[in-house]
Amino acid sequence: MLGQLPYVLCGLAAFVALLANNSRYMGTALLMLMGFWLIRTYLQAPLDTEPAGQVFGLISLGLPILLGTLAILPNTGWRHMGVLILIAFISIFALIVASLFQWHPLWFAKLLPELHQSTFFGLKISSSASLLFVAVFIASLAIPFLKQEILDTSLPGCIAFSFITLAWFQTSHISATMFSLSGLLLIINQTHSLLNMVYRDELTQIPNRRALLRDIRNTGNHYALAMVDVDHFKKINDQHGHDLGDQVLRAIASKLNQVSGGGKAYRFGGEEFCILFRGRTQEQVLDHLETLRQTISEYDMTARDRKNRPWVQNKGEKKRGASRRKGDIRATVSMGVADSTIALDFNIVLKKADEAMYRAKQGGRNQIKQA
Repeated sequence: MLGQLPYVLCGLAAFVALLANNSRYMGTALLMLMGFWLIRTYLQAPLDTEPAGQVFGLISLGLPILLGTLAILPNTGWRHMGVLILIAFISIFALIVASLFQWHPLWFAKLLPELHQSTFFGLKISSSASLLFVAVFIASLAIPFLKQEILDTSLPGCIAFSFITLAWFQTSHISATMFSLSGLLLIINQTHSLLNMVYRDELTQIPNRRALLRDIRNTGNHYALAMVDVDHFKKINDQHGHDLGDQVLRAIASKLNQVSGGGKAYRFGGEEFCILFRGRTQEQVLDHLETLRQTISEYDMTARDRKNRPWVQNKGEKKRGASRRKGDIRATVSMGVADSTIALDFNIVLKKADEAMYRAKQGGRNQIKQA
């Protein structure tokens, strides 16, 4: 049963990636499936026999190269032409290798006689393959950092599990265990990504209204709720364009996400946000909201040139710092706050906070009103 588990888990991971149209997850799952199939098909004999030794050497070089390619390529949908070409290339290469092993197994022994003989610190894997694994592992950790993306542990994890399999290949059931863990890691990370898509706002990367409704069910009957609206947001869009308007929303969301007093920020919709304070009353959160309001009103927002934006984060920060000038945008927010002492029904508390926010806008904006 353990010998079939990697097929089940990696196959399931590939199927989920297919449904989610995620090329990186699907490519990783298919590579792990192919690697395990080669191990089960050709490496059940001692590595000093042919063609087992040559297959082991090819796997130890091929897996890190292909996994590293997935780390470098953009994570597009699997229907993207570049991804389809890559899958076709890998499939044709695998068929050619399998055919050569079947027809001329000793051909690889003549082609790569030293591939599996120079071991790394006494391990089964060669020194060249080990250094390649290390380089690809470091790259898979560094590339998301350089691109300012959230680190996904799927690729680094699969690279590490593949290395452990090949380095300690003599250990019983090592390949089935490590490749099963790879499939499980891919499934867990994909599930986490899908949940993030459901409960996280794509533009601002803070929780959305669905997350607010989920969290309020676990909050109890003692909380304060603030509604926040960006002042004159339509004018910002009309004068500067929707791209800059999106930048303003992201900047304000980042400030709301740093609110003190135990508050949690959500994007409610459009230019409206919510802040939920568990176990607090209106009076207890006013000072925290006032500090937040002042921080936003005093924050200079500089538009970013996305077409000419440097790929490396540090260079981008230096460029943005050098380009500050007069005309930087300052946005303000109007807030309304209510708490659960008004009513047990969350919808009523939400409505009262919303009404207080509109009073703040009618009263001149850039201020806070209580329900």
